[in-house]
Amino acid sequence: MRGTNKKTMWGLGLLPDDAALIDSVGNTEFTLISLPSGTVPDAEAMDKDEPCILWISKTAWDEIKTLPHTATRHLDIIPRVLLLGGEYRMEELEEALDNGFTDVIKPPLTESRIKDVLMRTSETHNLYHDIMRMTREICLERELLERKNDILSFIVSFLSRATESLEPSEILQSAQEELATLLPIAAMGAICWAPGTGRDLDASLYISANDDHPARKEWENLLLGGAEKLSGRKVRNYTSEQIHCQEEADDLMPEPGKVAILPLKTAGETFGAVALLSRSDLHLGKDQVQILKSAMKHLALALKNAMLYRQMKQHADLDGLTLVHNRRHFDNRLKEEVDRHTRYNHPLSLLMLDIDHFKEINDTHGHQAGDTVLKELAALLRSTLRTTDYVARYGGEEFSIILPHTQEEHAAQLAERLRITVANYTFMHEAVRIPITISIGLSSLKESTQLPADLILEADKALYRAKAQGRNKVCMPDYCLNKCSSAAI
Repeated sequence: MRGTNKKTMWGLGLLPDDAALIDSVGNTEFTLISLPSGTVPDAEAMDKDEPCILWISKTAWDEIKTLPHTATRHLDIIPRVLLLGGEYRMEELEEALDNGFTDVIKPPLTESRIKDVLMRTSETHNLYHDIMRMTREICLERELLERKNDILSFIVSFLSRATESLEPSEILQSAQEELATLLPIAAMGAICWAPGTGRDLDASLYISANDDHPARKEWENLLLGGAEKLSGRKVRNYTSEQIHCQEEADDLMPEPGKVAILPLKTAGETFGAVALLSRSDLHLGKDQVQILKSAMKHLALALKNAMLYRQMKQHADLDGLTLVHNRRHFDNRLKEEVDRHTRYNHPLSLLMLDIDHFKEINDTHGHQAGDTVLKELAALLRSTLRTTDYVARYGGEEFSIILPHTQEEHAAQLAERLRITVANYTFMHEAVRIPITISIGLSSLKESTQLPADLILEADKALYRAKAQGRNKVCMPDYCLNKCSSAAI
């Protein structure tokens, strides 16, 4: 029985003398439980006692044979010994063997026969346990192999999806979806910053909560604090993008105990961090920790490549001196804006502006002073214009500004404010004040068939008119706003 060192035997319908002899012979290793004839132990009793052998008298067997097999089939898995008592026929002996009895003992029942049966039973029992042990070991090895295959499959899938895009938000979106198949991840946030040794950081934040969500600020504080802790530096400026999340709004709050912050590191350099929000208190097993570490290595490499690509693309799209967009990027952007505004019949305006007498600045103060003026003017334009407006260096001292969703009259007012702002601004180079004015030409999208080149040509004509009429003016192709003076509108 369970909880003892002895193996259990069942005796079914045994004569008292036979039961006593079997119990006596097997006493050191076995315990006999005798059941009266007509009793059939059920599967629950068999599970409880775990008998290793069943001794059955012929009388009990004759009774069992009359029962449905469904009521006795659980006994078929136990080694069974039939005790033939008195007279018997050869047909009965053959029938017993056909019914799966391991032994059939003819009378008289002797000690030597019992010992022989019990010895083979012990051998069978030991063999069974050896087989069960090996089976368990094989199952365990198979389970470990399946787990390793699952881990490998996850890493392959994770790496494959992480390298599908060069957009950090898309990479993080894929990582969030993959991690949610393995861990109870409710949401993810991340922060990345440019490598370097400066005092402050310029960072990019990626958050599951949208701008209006109450958890938004909590995520920002969490990521900014994680960045400062990992880098030892303050975050000076940051931008923020949203990662789409399937979770309900109430499940996005980064509660203590449910968040893990993991560093993003490549080649020994930390350049970011990922925050994982669990649906419940975060308790990870050893395997989960190892998988997470491996996933973070792949994610860090994918994000680093995406940041380098973004940096290279930004450098390719920006003017190196003024850090506004260059001519090539402007041409592409203007085409996109004209197509979009024409499709939806939205207003669009374009400004072309030029620094008045720029050659005299270079001749009088030197080319470095000219570069300073260009850089300061570009910075002034960026700070004065709306975030939706687009500034580019068109060439030399000329800048172009795309004004989406802007009517001609509103564009004219904005251009005049720019002209006045520049005229009143103090441009300095090596403690020398350099007075600057600008001339601006304006054009607007008027027809669905109008091309980007048409807008540029009209703005150029207006700019030429402004210069021809004395500079420091804002003009359309056919007239100027301030023909005689530069008074504000």
